[in-house]
Amino acid sequence: MIYLDKTCLGGNFHKIFEQKGLQFEVVDGSDCFEDNKKNIYITSQKNRFVHQCPATREYRCCNYMVVDAVEGCPFDCSYCILQVYLNHNFIKVYDDLEGIRESIISLDKSGKCRIGTGELSDSLAIDNILCMTDFLIPIVNKCENIQFEFKTKSTNIANLFKHNPKNVIVSFSLNPQEIVNSEEHFASPVVARIKAAKELSDYGYKVSFHFDPLIDWDNFEELYGDLLDQLFDSVDEKKVEFISISTFRFIPELADIIRIKFPETKLLSSRFIRGLDGKMRYFKSRRVEMLRFIINRLNKNWPTVFTYFCMEDKSIWRRLKGFDPGLREEFEKNFKWYRNESIID
Repeated sequence: MIYLDKTCLGGNFHKIFEQKGLQFEVVDGSDCFEDNKKNIYITSQKNRFVHQCPATREYRCCNYMVVDAVEGCPFDCSYCILQVYLNHNFIKVYDDLEGIRESIISLDKSGKCRIGTGELSDSLAIDNILCMTDFLIPIVNKCENIQFEFKTKSTNIANLFKHNPKNVIVSFSLNPQEIVNSEEHFASPVVARIKAAKELSDYGYKVSFHFDPLIDWDNFEELYGDLLDQLFDSVDEKKVEFISISTFRFIPELADIIRIKFPETKLLSSRFIRGLDGKMRYFKSRRVEMLRFIINRLNKNWPTVFTYFCMEDKSIWRRLKGFDPGLREEFEKNFKWYRNESIID
């Protein structure tokens, strides 16, 4: 159900919902309805919409910027950090679209930048309702210094075919279907995500993929090997902008939530150690094995695609990639777009 705060009457989403003929209820605050993932709440609250992706100096960060226009997700992945970060289950949507527009335009004036949604929400899961792509794509396509990423586990891509893909990347998070069935509740099947990526790349979008989190699982190499083969067989290497890879990690507070909420999960059956950033991680020897398997397969089949590790330390980079990418601004220069190698007319 959609709930529109009374302070948003006459606002941006009120107009969108009326134009689309969507039903909604006007409420006086978020305590007027049940707090669950099926509910969408439109708020007039202000927010710091654009900010750097959080990172620590101990682990290499790619200097990514995020847009927090939506908080919450209809999917229910067992490993999702939003279970700790957010104090609500409903999907919170900021009606201040002009504030979002101004933040993006201001960022564009500061120099080259990679930015996207998908940190506190799935970029496309409810795009048929919110139409955020219809709002954001025309803005970023007028920018000179921005490459914008929509990150998703959905196949809700219909609105994207209405737009010029000029400054846009659509990325898909991938895991083997066995893990999707067990841990990524309500998300689209992985074969459908790959099919959606192909359709978008055929249309003209650059696509990317996130193998994050890699999850230690029985028959890890068989499962992930089959997944990679599906990807190689479906998507043209030349259309792939980048691939990020990282293993499952979590703040300690998440463990009890996972155990209570998902008692059948296999997620916590491996051995973990506290990392330099306080997060629990697989032992480094196991992380190296997992990352090496993925990176070797990618290098063999898609040698021209830029691959990188998300939030790994420099020793992992040196061991598996042969170099240290450096900190934020230095790291970012490795991306094709930063070197003007991936501009679409």
